Amino acid sequence: MKDWIFKRTTVAASMVCVLVGSTAEAQRPAPGELDALKKMMQEVLSQNEDLRRRVRELEEAVKRGQAPTGSATGVVGEAPKDPATPLAAEVPTEPVKTARDKIQLGGAIQVEAGTRRDFSRVTSSDLALSAAEFDFEADVVDWAKAELSLQWDSSTNNIVLNEALVTFAKPTLVPVYLRTGQGIVPFGTSIGTTVAARFEESLTITGPLTTEIFEAKEDFVLLGFRKYGFNAGAYLYNGTTDNRKRGKHLDHYGATVSYGMKTDLLSFDVGVDWNGSVFDTDGLTTAFPELQKRPRVSAGQGRSYTPGISTHGRLGMFGFSLLAEYDGAMNRVHFTRNRRDVSTMPEAWQVEFGYMTKIFGIRPYAAINYSATAGMLGAFPQRRLLGSVGSFLTDNIRLALEYANEKDYPRIQSGTGRDSDAWILQLTYEW
Repeated sequence: MKDWIFKRTTVAASMVCVLVGSTAEAQRPAPGELDALKKMMQEVLSQNEDLRRRVRELEEAVKRGQAPTGSATGVVGEAPKDPATPLAAEVPTEPVKTARDKIQLGGAIQVEAGTRRDFSRVTSSDLALSAAEFDFEADVVDWAKAELSLQWDSSTNNIVLNEALVTFAKPTLVPVYLRTGQGIVPFGTSIGTTVAARFEESLTITGPLTTEIFEAKEDFVLLGFRKYGFNAGAYLYNGTTDNRKRGKHLDHYGATVSYGMKTDLLSFDVGVDWNGSVFDTDGLTTAFPELQKRPRVSAGQGRSYTPGISTHGRLGMFGFSLLAEYDGAMNRVHFTRNRRDVSTMPEAWQVEFGYMTKIFGIRPYAAINYSATAGMLGAFPQRRLLGSVGSFLTDNIRLALEYANEKDYPRIQSGTGRDSDAWILQLTYEW
């Protein structure tokens, strides 16, 4: 292409010279005509230099794999362009994505080796596959996204549904979004049950007692608002607690509000969550089966659902991180267990301090987490202390070592009064 353009320009220049020469032989030009011919020759040479520059720019753009810029237009022999049409609209900067291209695949595999001594003084050790999951994410249209997570269940050796969510959002137009499906409702610091979500919540291998007790996976629909760092929403979910004799009704709901900010040096997030039936959380459902089916209370006192509240704060600065959380029931409940009257008000809180840095392309870290409970009647440990060190060898491979110490409730509160220890070495590969 370059040779063809130069040849055409040379021929044009030669024709001008021939015409000038023939005219000079026929008659001697006047001084004004000679100046005009010189000016014409200078314009031709200038156009030739401009053409060389534009061709070089075009070649460099092709080598870099970029679309030609506006300075590469106007090449001799090129079809004229419509000046009203931008070049970016004529030449796409990237291939048009099909529906298949907009489906992302991911997942994770975790292998653990550890030794444990439980509250019964029994010591054990094992090497096991602790997690295997496959994740899908589809954004076929720019105003909706679907997320699906399948997980291997070690107890049944089957593949089960972990999470399935659809989110409708167009933040460039409106700050309102709608999310529905099966997943973790916003209560506490837990944001999901996938391996990637666990990495976002905590640096430790074992989760804190707050998450273990007050995390709630439900079928829900949430209407939310997100703008300028504020995030608020109200949700309706299909809970398991029921106080009606004529069948189950969709009358469980909750709300959340938070504010967060993230820069290159500082990040923080604070929030408050409320749940109309705290005994719908996974841990409390298992610990207190007596509170799943309860009749209405006396007239004028409403339903017997017990609300719960959660507050949390998270701070990150210069590689250091600090997390604090409190979850608990808002009312004390009374029920009968083994023909005995029981009164309880479940609570849990945690504090985690961590540090992460980057050395020689890897990201080592260390973290200490302390969590405790009250009113759990021996269903969960009274406190848990975790110390973890590890490193992200790459962005998707993590190797971590953790020591865990737990203290059980005293015998008078349905516990053993003993403590337990565990050492865990975990390898995670995420893609």
